[in-house]
Amino acid sequence: MNIVSRNSGQWLFGLIILIIGIIFLVENLFGIQMWKNVWLFWPILLIIWGLMQLLQRRSVFFSIILLIIGTLFLLKNFQLYQWPDTIWKYWPLIIIAVGIDQLIKRPEQYFSQSNQNSRKEKKKIVTQDDEII
Repeated sequence: MNIVSRNSGQWLFGLIILIIGIIFLVENLFGIQMWKNVWLFWPILLIIWGLMQLLQRRSVFFSIILLIIGTLFLLKNFQLYQWPDTIWKYWPLIIIAVGIDQLIKRPEQYFSQSNQNSRKEKKKIVTQDDEII
């Protein structure tokens, strides 16, 4: 993981925690009920995560799954789309899809990493200490 993607992930996570803290503080100090309205927008986090995965070209398959799930939950929260209750039987398909995504990731990543390890082993310098009597 490079520094830029790690910093952007930390920045986004920090921003989310900051916003949640401000919401709770406003509710506690002023008695304004904000959490119900804000909670409707939680699927946007999945959409942002999917877009970040897509823009960083990490995993197109996983990012599309995140975008679809986030969009469906957002539509459901605003009552623009209702799915049948039987759909909850199929939630393990998400885990299966993520597993397949991990298995079909670029094989050259695995091979290039093993080649780098073997190159490092070849570059080892062996020295022999001279014994002085």
